Amino acid sequence: MTKQPRKSARGIPFLIALGFTLAFSSLSAAQEWAPSKPLHLIVPYPAGGTSDTIARLIAPQLGEALGQPVVVENKTGGGGVTGTEAILRAPADGHTFGIIASSYASSVHLVPDLPYDPVKDAQPLTLVTRVGVALVTNPQFPAKTLAELLEMAKKDPGTIPYGSAGNGLSGHFAGEAMKLAANVDMVHVPYRGGAPGLNDVIAGQIPMMFNVISSVMSSVEGGKVRPLAVTSAQRSKVMPDVPTMAEAGLENVEIYEWYGLVAPAGIPPEATGRLHQELEKVLKQDAFIERMDKQGIEVVANSPEDFATFISGEIERFGALVKSANITLD
Repeated sequence: MTKQPRKSARGIPFLIALGFTLAFSSLSAAQEWAPSKPLHLIVPYPAGGTSDTIARLIAPQLGEALGQPVVVENKTGGGGVTGTEAILRAPADGHTFGIIASSYASSVHLVPDLPYDPVKDAQPLTLVTRVGVALVTNPQFPAKTLAELLEMAKKDPGTIPYGSAGNGLSGHFAGEAMKLAANVDMVHVPYRGGAPGLNDVIAGQIPMMFNVISSVMSSVEGGKVRPLAVTSAQRSKVMPDVPTMAEAGLENVEIYEWYGLVAPAGIPPEATGRLHQELEKVLKQDAFIERMDKQGIEVVANSPEDFATFISGEIERFGALVKSANITLD
């Protein structure tokens, strides 16, 4: 049975924007705030993943700038819900914040009885990075372009499978957005992670999958898979010859896997300002940008206000896609 979007997701985008309660005009007081004890940066995902790597790159330099150590804590469970709840339920004193991913915006529509409100309970700090999703096929697959794939799908509806790293993740959304935009029927095959799905594409067990660019680029470079298109607005720096979905003729298939930093709602405005100020310095360092660039990941480092607007838009967009494509976590 298809799960219905949570009622709290209604009234978007205006009410969502109102949910972020910080008075952004107070950010000029940033320099007046300094932490009085070690800070905690919560990662709701296992060690070794992209979010964990980003957190551990940021923590030491942020701690040095703030004069207090920043301790990274992995709190896993519930597909990120457990750790995210720990972030948003922490004391609102500026000493605890954490990293969120794009599933933060979709979970409100997919997770029954979500134990927090992703708008009212959060104070956005900055959008850290984003990376597009690539559609890759086994090199022996007959379709060599997106147009050829869609022609095949229209001739044999419901017979061509595509893989993703899991239900409700960016690859799943990318596939369903493509299906809607092209008016084709393809079969979604969710894996437990991107690596198993990519291995099956390489082995010919499944013809194609949608996976984040950073996870498939080495296989593309090695000729193990063939990329047909990417879902980012611009071509990827690490795959400059691969067209975007829009260039290939499909609009409204702009999907990203993204990571950002949030604190509990109600932290002092001056704490938000100082945290953002120091985070921006770290994220705009050449070494950090170069490391992300090598993986095809774009560094954003926007303002708390812009990140709040971004989250609002993602919640609205994912909600519309969940409804149109009947996406569930089952």
